[in-house]
Amino acid sequence: MNPLRPAGIIIGLALILGVFIIGIGIFATQSDDDDDAAPTPVPEVATSDDSEAEAPVGESDATAPDETPEVTVDPEEAAAPGDDDVDSMPEADDEAEAEEPDSPPAEPLTEEELQQYQPNELGQIMVLMYHRIEAQDNPEDVWTRTPDQFRGDLQWLYDNDFYIIPIRDYVRNEINAPAGKRPVVLTFDDGTVGQFRMVEQDDGTMAIDPDSAIGILEDFFNRYDDFGRGGLFSILPLAPFAWPDAEDQRQFAEDKLNWLIDNGYELGNHTVGHINMRDVSDEEIKSELARAEDMMAEYVPDVDVSVLAVPFGVYPEGGDTAIFEGWEYEGRQYELEGALMVGAEPAPSPVHVDFDPMWIPRINSDDEQLGRWFSFVEENPGIMYVSDGNPDTITIPADVHPWLVDTLDESKTEGKEVIRY
Repeated sequence: MNPLRPAGIIIGLALILGVFIIGIGIFATQSDDDDDAAPTPVPEVATSDDSEAEAPVGESDATAPDETPEVTVDPEEAAAPGDDDVDSMPEADDEAEAEEPDSPPAEPLTEEELQQYQPNELGQIMVLMYHRIEAQDNPEDVWTRTPDQFRGDLQWLYDNDFYIIPIRDYVRNEINAPAGKRPVVLTFDDGTVGQFRMVEQDDGTMAIDPDSAIGILEDFFNRYDDFGRGGLFSILPLAPFAWPDAEDQRQFAEDKLNWLIDNGYELGNHTVGHINMRDVSDEEIKSELARAEDMMAEYVPDVDVSVLAVPFGVYPEGGDTAIFEGWEYEGRQYELEGALMVGAEPAPSPVHVDFDPMWIPRINSDDEQLGRWFSFVEENPGIMYVSDGNPDTITIPADVHPWLVDTLDESKTEGKEVIRY
């Protein structure tokens, strides 16, 4: 049994109290009223020319949000929208589409390539969890990452051969990353304004804030075309990217969400009101999940929101995920493919014995946790998933990290060829 999983569950429980308090605040700030104000036209995406600052990992002056208590897992011990359109919102970037991973090789890696790339597709995958991207001055805040800290996180990931993949590729065991790269998933909860903000320029036009998460990501992707692309945004659909108090941003909700989908990002379910699932009935859970999906579909028709970021990391009573796997609401069937915890450890490979798509752990983006895990990865590279560049094969070294010994679940390989070297 992977020693990470029980530790992650314990930490998730420890986080409940702090997250619950913030969740109440989130729900209280939501408004059911649609904003009918005509949106201001939006030009091309604006990115900063001086956004290369790197925040020293684990040593930034900034602090994190007062939404959850500090995560303390030690790696050594762990194992309704408006009807108006913003006609000038930037269109999908053709170059971004061209930067998708190359087609997988027709043949498995040669012996020489195996030694060069050293793939290990039984290794663990970091799923990073972000909430607020904004300036802050509270040293106890573990839920806010400043823009420069976020840039520093991305730089560290790039410098250490990580490659951003969609969450659904991970959940479906369809990871497609270049050989030698380490897959990583970026997730953003709540849909806070600092994740995707529009700002007025000197000439009166609107542009994407270069210090918002999307502005920073787009700048980074434009500068590094071998870093993958994407991020999962699990938003509260009553006020997408306007929480907690950015009323001026409501008019852009529909256009922001469509822009995200057109540019390679993903949207996730986070319920309507950030509910504590342990405190409500099964029928209330079904309603919250279904209505959140339906509200998102009003913004983006046919949108896939089949991955849930569990509010507070609190699952239904007894950890029962049966509802997630399929339920009916008002005559329509719904189902989820995956659910994300509020955890403090890397996630297992999709072919690991402990992999369960309904219990995916994440690492919170505060200095202590990122610093600890980034350092651990540098010191223990054998623990991480390294791609062989071919989504149709599972390549595993004969000599694996002790945590990974005898952890391959053959039933999860789904007909893929398993290659050992």
